Amino acid sequence: MVIYVDVLFIINFFINYFLLGVCSKFAKINAKTYRLILASVVGGFYSLIILVDNLPAPLIIVSKLLVAVIMLIIAFDFKRLSSFVKTCLVFLFSNLVFLGTIIGVCILFKPRAVAFRNSIVYFDVSAKLLIGCALVAYLISCIIIRFYNRKLLKNEIYTITIFANGNKATMYAFLDTGNHLREPFSDSPVIIAKKDKLEGFVNDKNMRLVPTSTVNSTSLLTAFRADKIIIKSSSRQEEVVNNVYVALSDEINNDSYSAILNADILHI
Repeated sequence: MVIYVDVLFIINFFINYFLLGVCSKFAKINAKTYRLILASVVGGFYSLIILVDNLPAPLIIVSKLLVAVIMLIIAFDFKRLSSFVKTCLVFLFSNLVFLGTIIGVCILFKPRAVAFRNSIVYFDVSAKLLIGCALVAYLISCIIIRFYNRKLLKNEIYTITIFANGNKATMYAFLDTGNHLREPFSDSPVIIAKKDKLEGFVNDKNMRLVPTSTVNSTSLLTAFRADKIIIKSSSRQEEVVNNVYVALSDEINNDSYSAILNADILHI
């Protein structure tokens, strides 16, 4: 079987770009496009190891782990060990789902040739079939992660500390898995908080208007960009999030919490 180096590199580049994109979405990391591209280039070059003869199995395992870590550092940076480990697990999960989808499709459609060497698989499949596999794997990942998030985060109350403009406020927050509200210009996630808890946090420089809708009405909420937010709970480690807006509302009438968290700001 003839393996075309350029085709091998391009296919693996796009596969890695897709998998890193899935990882970014499910690990709730805002990754820059150029970082994803650079990481995918590294993965594409690593796929060429299929052309090397008779590499020892331990060397292959170590090299694969090392390349995966390098790719994730390039794509998402390294800030905290706990967050990075979670990102690694999400990336591994994405790879397993994609590989399982590819194997299932190949069993059904029986491609003309398959080459396996140095733990790298080269499928002689069409671009359309590859794209189809990617879409199926993405849908499967969405369903599994959404179910996992709903089960894990149901009815949990968090303690959040909001920092902005030299001000600091701590309050309890309820995580609403259905809340995916975003600031329209930056596409940053939005937390909704009681207005009277955050007096003095808004000024002319950081104020935004965020459109929100309910079953009965549509309105604009005044919001501000937080410098940082620290999130704690009884079952999770402390987490620091940035690039988040806080919208002020008079309609949170619950004695147990004063804010509604956006599910998109938390790592899995």
